Amino acid sequence: MKEYKIALFISIVSIVILSTLLTYMLYNQREPEKELSFQYPVGIAASPSTISLTQQNEQQTIYNTISVSGSGKASMQADEATVMLGVQTQGETASEAVDDNAKLMTAVIDAIKALGLTEEDMKTISYNLYPIYSKDNYNAIVGYRVVNMIAVKITDLSLIGRVIDAATNNGANMIQGVSFGLSTEKRVELMKEAYIKALRNAEEKALLIAKELNITITGVLSVRENIYQPYQPYYDYKIIRAGEAVSLTPIIEGKLSVSVTVHVVYIFE
Repeated sequence: MKEYKIALFISIVSIVILSTLLTYMLYNQREPEKELSFQYPVGIAASPSTISLTQQNEQQTIYNTISVSGSGKASMQADEATVMLGVQTQGETASEAVDDNAKLMTAVIDAIKALGLTEEDMKTISYNLYPIYSKDNYNAIVGYRVVNMIAVKITDLSLIGRVIDAATNNGANMIQGVSFGLSTEKRVELMKEAYIKALRNAEEKALLIAKELNITITGVLSVRENIYQPYQPYYDYKIIRAGEAVSLTPIIEGKLSVSVTVHVVYIFE
């Protein structure tokens, strides 16, 4: 019985050793495959699609080109104006100055409305209450001053002078000036006109060069805007200070301009 147990133990140990050897051999046989798979990205040539992309980049089309700049300017008569005017009042107390100012400003607004304008055409741009100090004692307040300024938008430019007259005749004693501008539709129209003139100017230059060099322009490779200068509102300042009598002169609106410069690259053969 003892000899049987010894033989059985030896058989089991032999089986374990044999299984270990077989596993090791199989593992070593798979190792080269793993090494090959890890080396593939750096050891194998790039894929055909990558080569094709490189070839396409190297075979970029080379054009014969002419580069020119064109400029355009468009002008247009203003079609709207804004008048900045207001009322300045003074009183011994703040409430007195405020009340007087409110009464006069109400009269001014009513006079402007009588010309056909509405409250939507007017907006307050500033309202300030200031203490007035004694000239002999800078710490002593001797009164208060209120300044109320409004902006009046006018689309019928023939009314500008009448609006100013109506305002001053009914209590407005501060006129900061008149600014002329363009409506949104006119602004877009003016911008387009300037761009078209700039592009045409560039085309004229390119055609002249092509004619003199005996070449033919076949297309445009690129267009780039170099400078765009939008119109600036035109101001006509006619300042009237409180308490001063100033005769009003007729208001004549000026023209507003837009400037554009473009850079165009033409293809020729």
